[in-house]
Amino acid sequence: MKKLLIDIPALLASGTPVSQIKCEYFHHRRNQGQFALLEVAEFAVYCRQCPDAFCVTVCPKEALERTETGMIKRWNMRCVGCKSCTLACPFGTIFTEVINYVTSKCDYCLNQLETNPDYVPLCARTAPANCLTMQEIAQEQPDQKIFFYGEHLAIKSEHWRQKEEKV
Repeated sequence: MKKLLIDIPALLASGTPVSQIKCEYFHHRRNQGQFALLEVAEFAVYCRQCPDAFCVTVCPKEALERTETGMIKRWNMRCVGCKSCTLACPFGTIFTEVINYVTSKCDYCLNQLETNPDYVPLCARTAPANCLTMQEIAQEQPDQKIFFYGEHLAIKSEHWRQKEEKV
């Protein structure tokens, strides 16, 4: 299955502002879908996904929850911005602005890919070369620093699991 691969180090090294990467998803106002997608990607490789997530437990409005896949999500209509989750995180990796809201997000252009398997999403066409690509990736490749988030997104970046193994 094809996955959208985001190469975070290459994107940062390119110096291209995220606002120059376009998105064709209808529900993204002012084409900010690519920014939300990058937030998800960065959070996926930095958050430790603690089994007893203190950030979830401490939230006074139950705005954080763990999904079936183990990812921490934030409900935008419940969050009051108290930053209790930030203070509770023992690793210092939770910042309220990077916990993605449960709202309409990137659809990975799945409908277009069903119609045309060679389809290249607008974000991949407008991003710097090889920073966002659609690729057949069967499994995670830790030696290449490629990790999965869900079924349709692959992220190339340092992962906290690798950093702990080096210690």
